[in-house]
Amino acid sequence: MKTLRIASIISVLCAVPILVFVVPPLLLSGVVEVSGNFEYMVVFPTLIGLLCAFVASVIGVVCVLRRHTRTAASILVTLGHLMTIVLGTAIIVWALNFGTTGWELLALPWALIGGQAVVAVGLSAWGRTQSYSRGTGDGPAS
Repeated sequence: MKTLRIASIISVLCAVPILVFVVPPLLLSGVVEVSGNFEYMVVFPTLIGLLCAFVASVIGVVCVLRRHTRTAASILVTLGHLMTIVLGTAIIVWALNFGTTGWELLALPWALIGGQAVVAVGLSAWGRTQSYSRGTGDGPAS
């Protein structure tokens, strides 16, 4: 469970620079410039985030299949990672096997952003359930 949580945090943190670099220019001008910072703000975080999402999806499936580690938060985190991997794989398969222009690879960071939004919700729920289970006296586990 600790590895799932750490890999989830890393993958969500990888989605943050993509959001910061891509979303504001799209909202303001409708164009994202591909400059020297594009590799550091989009390409590298996408690659690292997809790798962490793959690791976390494998670990998450194992945790969900084991009854004593199955929680609503771990299920939500696992679904978010699986969504990221499925969308990313579909984009890569489409780009490599069908007549394409290469522009569809620009959709690859959006696969990470979409799935990691679900993971972030799961991590926030995870944090609340962990604080309740510590026996603070103010949660459902006490």
